[in-house]
Amino acid sequence: MEYFNVRDFLGEKFEPDVLPQGLPDEYAFVTTFKFRKTSRKEDWYLWQVYDKYGIPQVSIRLDGENKAVEYNAVGLTKDAVRAVFKNPEVEDLFDRNWHKISMRVDSKSVSLFLDCKHIETLPIEEREDIDIQGKTVIGKRIYDSVPIDVISLAQKCCDGTMMVFNCNTMVYQVLSQPKSRLIQPVPVFPL
Repeated sequence: MEYFNVRDFLGEKFEPDVLPQGLPDEYAFVTTFKFRKTSRKEDWYLWQVYDKYGIPQVSIRLDGENKAVEYNAVGLTKDAVRAVFKNPEVEDLFDRNWHKISMRVDSKSVSLFLDCKHIETLPIEEREDIDIQGKTVIGKRIYDSVPIDVISLAQKCCDGTMMVFNCNTMVYQVLSQPKSRLIQPVPVFPL
């Protein structure tokens, strides 16, 4: 499994720096984040990978206007493969609280877990192999690249068995700082 510290990669980075082994056909994406007061009605990429020509390859998008979570990837038989998760449980993400999103991508489906609860599994068509020779974007607003508050993020390779996401992977400590309060993640189990 590959892990990386989100603080090292917020913004744009060259993809081989983030995923040196490449992106497998089956993987899981796990992140903990919250929207700022003014940002929850906007569109964000939690994660997006571009090829070396700047063509989007795969992304997880938070659509603030429609209160939806989208998975997009390059399709094998058509331009794009897309799964849109939209229901009252997904709408809860767009408040100003910390939330955990886990997305399991298999060869024929995408499953969404919010705050460790399975929300839905949607079918997807065949995907093209992801070209990782370009850049990756983590936690950025679509229109102007302003960052979102992300405190943890992991991409995991899967071996075909169902991955169980542990809700106890992070505990939050509130640290006193002059003129502010910062929340720091404290790992208690591996992501």
